[in-house]
Amino acid sequence: MNIKRRLSFVFEMAVIICCLIGILSNILNTSSVTSILSFYTMQSNVFVLTFYLLSIVISQFKSDWKKCDVYYFLKGATIMIILLTFTIYLISLYPTGFIMNANVNTSSNIFSISNVFVHFITPIMVLVDYLIFDDKGHFKLKYPLLWYIFPSLYLIYVYTYSSHGGKFFGSGGSRKYAYFFLDIDKIGVGGVIKYLILISLLFIAACYILILIDNILSKHKRKKTSN
Repeated sequence: MNIKRRLSFVFEMAVIICCLIGILSNILNTSSVTSILSFYTMQSNVFVLTFYLLSIVISQFKSDWKKCDVYYFLKGATIMIILLTFTIYLISLYPTGFIMNANVNTSSNIFSISNVFVHFITPIMVLVDYLIFDDKGHFKLKYPLLWYIFPSLYLIYVYTYSSHGGKFFGSGGSRKYAYFFLDIDKIGVGGVIKYLILISLLFIAACYILILIDNILSKHKRKKTSN
C-alpha cells in the first residue's frame, strides 16, 4: 500500500468518524429516534456512512475497486446527496433558525456538535476526500439524472411517513413534513411543486458542474504528467 492509499484510508476513517459523531449525537439528543432519522439530513449522513463503510470493506477484497464505474457512480452520488444537505441548510434553513430537535434551545443548538457535524463537517470532508484522493475523469454525463433518483426517493419516504401519522419535532420547519418547502398544508401543492422544481434544477446543474470540474482536473493532471 503506497503513501497515497494509506492517507486515503486514514481520511476515509475520519469521514466515518465524523458521520458517526453527527448521527449518534443527534440520536442521543432527541426524544424521537424515528423523527430524527426521518429528516433528509440524517438519511444523507447515513448514506455517506454506509457508502464509506462498504467501500473500505470492498477495497480489501477488490484491489481495483476505486477504478471501476460502480465506485465512481456511487461516490458521485454520495458527494451530491450530502452537498444537497449542506446547501439547502446554509441557504434556506439556517437563516430561519431551523433545528432538527426542538427539545434543545435554538440559539445553542445551531452551533452544537450534533448540528455542525451533519450539516457542515461531514459534507465538507466528503468533498475534500474526492478532491484530494479520487482519480478524476470517471464521472459520466448520464450520471446526474441517475444521482437525482436518490434524493427523489426521500420525497416518497417523507410523504409516506407523514400520511401514516409521522411527526417531526424540529424548530423552523414543519411538524408534518420536516421542511417548510414540503409543507402542502401551508404553501399548497403549487408552492411545493415550485420549490421542488427549483431544487431539482439546482441539484442537476450542480451535478454537471461537478462533472465539469472533474474533467478539468483530469485534463490538468494528464497535461502535468505528459510534461
